[in-house]
Amino acid sequence: MDINVSLIKRCKNNERAAFDSLLGKYEGYLYNVCYGYTFNQDEALDMMQEVYIKIFRNIHGFDENRPFLPWLKRIAINTCLNYKRDNKKLPQLSLDLETGEDESSTLLDCIAAADDTEETAVFHETQEIVIKSLQELPDNYRLPLTLRYLENMNYEEIAAALKQPVGTVKNSVFRARNIMKKSLQAYGILEV
Repeated sequence: MDINVSLIKRCKNNERAAFDSLLGKYEGYLYNVCYGYTFNQDEALDMMQEVYIKIFRNIHGFDENRPFLPWLKRIAINTCLNYKRDNKKLPQLSLDLETGEDESSTLLDCIAAADDTEETAVFHETQEIVIKSLQELPDNYRLPLTLRYLENMNYEEIAAALKQPVGTVKNSVFRARNIMKKSLQAYGILEV
């Protein structure tokens, strides 16, 4: 029996330790999703709490024959979307945002690598411009782009999570990339 199935069955029997263990397995993943959407540690933790509450309330209806992670992703992403709709705050992007490639890989590492003082200065300036460009993206473009490149989700997974057609997701990612490209060209980061 899959360990998740065993834990889920125990969760359905209201075993607090099983619930803690199950969510503990996905805590880092949930934090990355929430933080990648809010770019604020406190708000990400608040959203994680909301996700935990939703999972706790709905675990009894979860079908153990289905994979747990897609269900968890859908709850997390819907919570992020609801949060954004309800709060309408402009997020702040952290350079410590993990990209999902490995636990030590952050957005800072992905943008550029610095070897000396001059390169470090250019690196930080570039980083600030990329962050600003990301923050300026409309929500309907930023989330699919974040899920695609920071969470490494494929188009079908993003479409399922956002409850949108795959073509719409591809279009959103394409447009987000073009907006980012134009923004970075305007700042002189990319050559035309």
